[in-house]
Amino acid sequence: MAVISPITRDLAIDGWGLAGVGVLGVIAASVVVDGGAGRAIIPFIIVALVFGLAQVVVSGGWLRTAVDSAPPAPADLVVEPEATTLRRAGLPTLLALVLVVIALVVWVQFAALLAGLAFAAGMTDLRSRQWIAAFERANGVQILRGTSWLPFATTRKPLWSRPAAG
Repeated sequence: MAVISPITRDLAIDGWGLAGVGVLGVIAASVVVDGGAGRAIIPFIIVALVFGLAQVVVSGGWLRTAVDSAPPAPADLVVEPEATTLRRAGLPTLLALVLVVIALVVWVQFAALLAGLAFAAGMTDLRSRQWIAAFERANGVQILRGTSWLPFATTRKPLWSRPAAG
């Protein structure tokens, strides 16, 4: 019996959390950095753009293929409670936040780079969520993803589809 969660729920939690860490991280780095806010903002923008584009190319391709070919959900799947999904899907946000805070203390420009990575990952998740929600509406299905407490095991989580409720 597998535990699943609607993938749009996971992506919304992860996306908003990581994008928020990115924005807060670059703001904090801009305030703390010596030599002007540009020393934090410019690396943030460059990393966010480069990593964001790379992630769209890589994750966009496998995700669309996986969603298009998601098999029907078995009857014995158990939907994870929303509170558990929030804790589990929020774990990457917590890890990113800890890394950005440590980097703010150790090397401010690195904090801006990490913030850029977090922001790009979050925005990619939000874009993926938007695409999947449109796919679900167009096809009258709900896409479900197997759960895992490993925060970066996204591509190894199985996907299923089931008819959308009401």
